Amino acid sequence: MRPFFIEWKARNIADPVARLRYLHQKMEPGRSDRVPRRTQWKVASLLPALACLFIPGFKASNAHQDLFVAPIPHVAAAAPDVYADVWRVEKTNDSETYSNGLRIDDRYAVSNEPRHPYRVFGPNADASQPDIRTQPAGIVYHTTESDQASFEEGQNGALLRIEKEVLSYVKHNHSYHFLIDRFGQVYRIVQESDVAFHAGNSVWADSSGVYVYLNSSFLGIAFETQTRVGEQTSANPAQIHAARVLTQMLRSKYHIAQSNCVTHAQVSVNPSNMLIGYHTDWAGNFPFLEVGLSDNYTAPPAAIYAFGFDYNPVFVHATGVRLWQGLALAEDQLRAQAEARGLRVSQYRAQLRKKYHQIITTLKPVSEAKEQRHAT
Repeated sequence: MRPFFIEWKARNIADPVARLRYLHQKMEPGRSDRVPRRTQWKVASLLPALACLFIPGFKASNAHQDLFVAPIPHVAAAAPDVYADVWRVEKTNDSETYSNGLRIDDRYAVSNEPRHPYRVFGPNADASQPDIRTQPAGIVYHTTESDQASFEEGQNGALLRIEKEVLSYVKHNHSYHFLIDRFGQVYRIVQESDVAFHAGNSVWADSSGVYVYLNSSFLGIAFETQTRVGEQTSANPAQIHAARVLTQMLRSKYHIAQSNCVTHAQVSVNPSNMLIGYHTDWAGNFPFLEVGLSDNYTAPPAAIYAFGFDYNPVFVHATGVRLWQGLALAEDQLRAQAEARGLRVSQYRAQLRKKYHQIITTLKPVSEAKEQRHAT
């Protein structure tokens, strides 16, 4: 039996117990229709997520709520939000220092378009009555995907040369709000009060509603590094420390919930084919815990259960086991919502997609043309 058929059939087994049994069966040694080794890891990584569905008291969704979208909490209990008391100690023409040891280099800082008031669509996703906000609601972490030199003393010249090239490029393109270089230095790129062209087509949700097109609603932080497939992080200790104190400062300043500190791979979508993971930076190895956050990879991507997006093997290949848990839970949320309305999943997914396209039609940002010219 071909792998894509096994995956398709598993997705269409509504009962989580039956689905888990089916996947176990297909992984048994000696079966002629056994999942090939190259795709076994995908099936195996589904099992922890599906097992979460058997925890007593856990519900994928509330069938009694007649909601279009239902932002749901993480399955794993997240630590309560605690906001450190961080303040700016000193500001000069070239830098800022903060009470937690953070130093931001301002020599590359530029202005861009002011952050426009943005819309947050509530549980009913009523495009006519969104919540209008102006303060940043979250953080999106990126990788620059730029050239890399070996991180060793003999490569200092190359490391510094590449760093300057990257800084010049992201400054010109207004790509992020902050960049963390290979040595752990934090650079401000776009002023926090302005929009950075970092998230593009994107979706996320929290308990208050759904965010669409996160350039205005989320701040962008990029690590000077490349995506590394697997579970090993591609950030070095200096970068992780810098990300921790920078995140701590921004969360303190804007009261950002840790559940809204996410990676580009988690929020990126492609409206043309309705697939998530258009960008795959930090798809599976972001050091959430080391940065002082809960592991948000276990959060169901809102694009799936709120707007009916899907994903393909290319995205799956770029992810780790942790993100697979979120994907599986989002699918079960979507299925539960469809069953609560007496609809087939395909019918419900079509309704969600129609709603999404209606919403993005109203969100054509003023800066869209500029962003396309500066796209990275």
